[in-house]
Amino acid sequence: MFALRDVPPRTLRLAGARYRLVRVFKHDFLAATCLYEAEPTSASPVEPLGDAPGARVEFPRIVAKFGRSQSFLGLPMDWAGRLLRGREEEIYRALAGVEGVPRWVGRIDSASYAIEFVDGAPLDHVAAPPPGFFDRLRALFGAIHDCGVAYCDANKRSNILVGPRGKPFLVDYQIAIRRRDDLPWPLRSLVAGAVRYCAKRDLYHLCKHKRRLCPHELTVQEEALSRYRVGLHWLHRKLTKPWRSLRRRFLQREYQAGQLTSPTADLEDHPQPEKDVWRAPPAARPRGPQRAKGAQP
Repeated sequence: MFALRDVPPRTLRLAGARYRLVRVFKHDFLAATCLYEAEPTSASPVEPLGDAPGARVEFPRIVAKFGRSQSFLGLPMDWAGRLLRGREEEIYRALAGVEGVPRWVGRIDSASYAIEFVDGAPLDHVAAPPPGFFDRLRALFGAIHDCGVAYCDANKRSNILVGPRGKPFLVDYQIAIRRRDDLPWPLRSLVAGAVRYCAKRDLYHLCKHKRRLCPHELTVQEEALSRYRVGLHWLHRKLTKPWRSLRRRFLQREYQAGQLTSPTADLEDHPQPEKDVWRAPPAARPRGPQRAKGAQP
């Protein structure tokens, strides 16, 4: 069920520095997301991985994402890791220079890459974000949308980080989509329409979080937007809710049977809301907006 069969590389060389593995933020079906710290210069040889080393250490800490390399049901799945790495690299390149989007560091291999580490707290770790946080977050979404990108994953509070001085950051662009002006007319128009629709859903989720966490800052327009679910949104919820329930029951059963142990479990020393849902017994599962706090993904 996990993306990697073993623990990710303990050390790697990238962007002019040698890094050591510190923590695994998340290890799921598609990828393992890990924290690495730059080491002092060492005489011991390390097999270079990723981009050619540079002249200085620009990123003291990086987040490395290793795409799926393990087969599933006997079928090779390394193509999925390569596909997702390519898509996310395109998104990060399109958003280069946007404040609140982590900087791209480089490729590690064909299915893995690294971005800069953001020293922030996930929104689901914060009881009440600082005043004006959601207004700054809305400006960040506006900048991303102006680049022709829809984030598409704003429903997860763990993807929204509260950085130093209350600055918002958005991480994990695995399902983001971008406008494709290079496509022929029919496809170009369809993709542009999908980006516009998903950008509106980004703002819906933002206003929903704001209503639940900072209702005293919510405007009348934002209150209305936070409850506005168009037809496709309603259909999506109807179709995915039974699937999520079935999936969680299956995962809980496998976990209780000892068949669902992550190879990186020793490096995941923090709560993870998505896993805690099926690792906890049914009576202890959090419900509604008051979900268990989780770690940075």
